[in-house]
Amino acid sequence: MRVAAVLLVLLVGQKLPNPWGLYDVVGNASQWVADWFGENYYQTSEPLDPAGPPAGRFRVLRGGSWDNGPLGMSVLTRFAYDQGTRTNSIGFRCVAE
Repeated sequence: MRVAAVLLVLLVGQKLPNPWGLYDVVGNASQWVADWFGENYYQTSEPLDPAGPPAGRFRVLRGGSWDNGPLGMSVLTRFAYDQGTRTNSIGFRCVAE
């Protein structure tokens, strides 16, 4: 299998969407989510869409970015970052319901 490595953020929609119609969920830019980071939170949380602890020191990034290795390329992977962190590999997703 041949994998093309791209070492920068791409414009949204350059790849095919996932089964839910979302573009660039993994591998373009890590995405801020509203959750606070809790090291062991998911071991005791509700199983369906847990919101994270009510407070904390770090916020959660998900999805992995162009500068993460293969282990970071998953929506299951959570990274703990100070909410003031700014880099060229972190973004956010606007959602309309």
